[in-house]
Amino acid sequence: MDMHFDGVIYQTYARELERRARYSHPPFLILDVREAAEHQAGHIAGAVRSSAAELAGGLPTSTTATTEFFIVGADPLDPRVREASLALRAHGALRCVEVSGGMLEWRQSGYPVESDRPAA
Repeated sequence: MDMHFDGVIYQTYARELERRARYSHPPFLILDVREAAEHQAGHIAGAVRSSAAELAGGLPTSTTATTEFFIVGADPLDPRVREASLALRAHGALRCVEVSGGMLEWRQSGYPVESDRPAA
């Protein structure tokens, strides 16, 4: 981690998140800031659903300020992504990475999606 660049909000693409998800170090967490129904319909494996309002209470459980946070919304214009990033930064998160294309780009790239809905 480059200490010169810590404490800013980064942006990346679905391709980079897919690559990064294969490595557990440094610690990271994928935050899905969409509504619960959107998350249940399909999300990135391992993604935790949270809202900016929930993040206003502090960093997610089992994370620290040095955890790398990947924030995923619905699409490139989803304002919930920046709201979540700012909430994380307010609690000291050093590394917030916004996935610029959101789930729209993830799905269009053909990456796997998990669903919480029971099979019919």
